[in-house]
Amino acid sequence: MNNGYLLGIDAGGTKTHALVADLNGRIISGGESGPGNWEGVGLDGAFAAYAQAIDDALRTAGITRSDIIAAGYALAGLDWESDAARLESVIARLELPGPYTLVNDAFGALRAGSADGCGVVVIAGTGSTVAGRNRSGATFRTFGLGARWGDFDGAAGLVWDATRAIGHAWIGRGPATALSDAFVQAYGASDVPDLVERVSRGAAPPPDGRLAPLVFAAADAGDEIACCIVRQAGEELGKTAAAVARKLALEHEAFDVVLAGGVFRARSRLLIDALAEQVRLCAPKARVAPLEAPPVAGSVLLAFDAAGIPTPPTLRARLLDEAQRWFQTIR
Repeated sequence: MNNGYLLGIDAGGTKTHALVADLNGRIISGGESGPGNWEGVGLDGAFAAYAQAIDDALRTAGITRSDIIAAGYALAGLDWESDAARLESVIARLELPGPYTLVNDAFGALRAGSADGCGVVVIAGTGSTVAGRNRSGATFRTFGLGARWGDFDGAAGLVWDATRAIGHAWIGRGPATALSDAFVQAYGASDVPDLVERVSRGAAPPPDGRLAPLVFAAADAGDEIACCIVRQAGEELGKTAAAVARKLALEHEAFDVVLAGGVFRARSRLLIDALAEQVRLCAPKARVAPLEAPPVAGSVLLAFDAAGIPTPPTLRARLLDEAQRWFQTIR
């Protein structure tokens, strides 16, 4: 007799992932679709993305919606209390039975990366968001709207600082930097003025977060300016993580600081060490924990929470490991 399955959904601005697990934490199947942030695709577009990912996962597993006993939804675009009602109406259209947990996608990553689901998560992709939960269940999250509203700009911020340094080096205001040649070569330009002319006249796209690997590469090679940019990025993220920890009264506790997003996939020790140093000034017992598993694994754990099913360390470890291997396999 089938005892049912748990479903997790992680929806972002680029992709939507679904995972199905059994009651022992074994991954049965997964699914993937396009952007699921309703702010970019609308509520109908979000529904279509969720439904496609779910249908793919259920089809692969050979089960139906009636076999799902609980679900966890970690959704980009769930930024304000008013968003919850909007997204609950979308979830209702999916017609999945059982209880569910609905959170901003930052908290899905936190659930995946933190041993007990508490602590602080730093997500740094194109932009950045920092969120946290304490053991009393209180939560806090930054706006995630860029430097204008207090967050470091992630990969985009790294590249912004790099282009400014390149400009300063060209006009003689700042020291020379290997970033100049790196960006010129990336654009196939002849020199810095040629690069800037192409961008300013619309012949080439402006530098954006996709060029952040050039900044990390220059820093790894010892370029002083690139090192300063990466170190400053880590300090900014660390200061915000420390502020969130203080908001949640975590200063004297041991907790995980989960690192998620493309910026951390560069595995820059300079970045991570600078972040950790700032956090530990506030919370000496904090543990930095890069997220290895896909965030949707956290959504599945949220489904276990919704169902009231415990997730002991052995189950959690199995689920995270199998989730990581599942998405490596389908790629």
